[in-house]
Amino acid sequence: MRRRPEAADYDLATSSRAVFNALATVGPATRPQLGEALALSKPTMSAAIAELADHGLVTHQGAVRGTTGRSAQLYSIAAAAGHVLGVEAGSTRVRVSAHALDGHQIATAERRLSSRARRVTEAVVSAVARAGEEVMAAVGEASGPLRQVVIAAPTVPAEGRVKELRPDGLDTLDKALPLPPEVPVSIENNVNCAAMAEHRVGAARGHNDFVYLQIGVKIGLGLVVGGQLLRGFHGAAGEIAMLPFPWSDADAVPRRAGLEEYLGSTALMARSTAAWPAPKGPAPRTPEALFAAAAGGNEVARRMVDAHARNVGRVVSAVLSVVDPGLVVLGGGVGQNQLLLPEVRRVVDELAWPTEITIGALGDHATIQGAVHTAITRAVDRMI
Repeated sequence: MRRRPEAADYDLATSSRAVFNALATVGPATRPQLGEALALSKPTMSAAIAELADHGLVTHQGAVRGTTGRSAQLYSIAAAAGHVLGVEAGSTRVRVSAHALDGHQIATAERRLSSRARRVTEAVVSAVARAGEEVMAAVGEASGPLRQVVIAAPTVPAEGRVKELRPDGLDTLDKALPLPPEVPVSIENNVNCAAMAEHRVGAARGHNDFVYLQIGVKIGLGLVVGGQLLRGFHGAAGEIAMLPFPWSDADAVPRRAGLEEYLGSTALMARSTAAWPAPKGPAPRTPEALFAAAAGGNEVARRMVDAHARNVGRVVSAVLSVVDPGLVVLGGGVGQNQLLLPEVRRVVDELAWPTEITIGALGDHATIQGAVHTAITRAVDRMI
């Protein structure tokens, strides 16, 4: 087995490290573009590119013509520099995706989970293993060594600082993949991964202060403050499932994670089924069917969707009172539906103050993209 190079193996100059990091962050660029962005002189840029090329870390992709009519070589991270794996171990699906260090996708695989399997951790771990084996078999030698693996999963905090406690059995996820022992593996919160993806390439690009609210089978919040993910003392920042609920009845006793149970898609469908008039025919069985009926003009479905949107708006208002972000991005299987927006915005304007609220740009790929981007960032940091 070829040994994976560590940062000390390269011993790069500061300018070379900056160029490599820039190529990993923004993609292919010419030397003039890199020199201007990094404030490096032509001789320094030439030396940096030469050093990176000597190590097999960069390559050129041909020439592009600039505004002056001159041609310049376009450089990118070399395929042989290595690749990463992003893994999504979600409530409804498992995804594994291999990407080059410049973000180019090499191979991907997905496994859907049955409603029964979603509650059986062993099935999730098994699905990760099968999808991982498929992806790793599709990655050729030309893609270089595997540098980093990041698994996005519904992690929850444990007692003590900087510790994690995963749902029963999910701590075996890092052992489910047939990985070389020297490859670093980390498990990250799935909502935090989605938030970082929206920040880097999605609806929150260019926003240093925003929150990503996931509404689906479960709920969660990713907070980005000053351009950095806010984790909190216990790593529990954004665990809005722990907000006391119910909160409207003075005699009601809040239950642990009661808000998540109420706002989750299972409870939404139970309320819809209970309220569905028999003359209207069979009640929708899935959130997708409920939202489709509402979009098609079904008044009962629209009332249920609007009621759910009001509840989401109340949660958003609670978040605003603490964080005051400039932007709220809604995501998740339910939260990414455009039908929620008008009522969520109305409730927020009524209970808090006007704040930009939008739907995530990455849809149900936000989590896996976040895992990939996190893996690339960590791989590059270790290399340079």
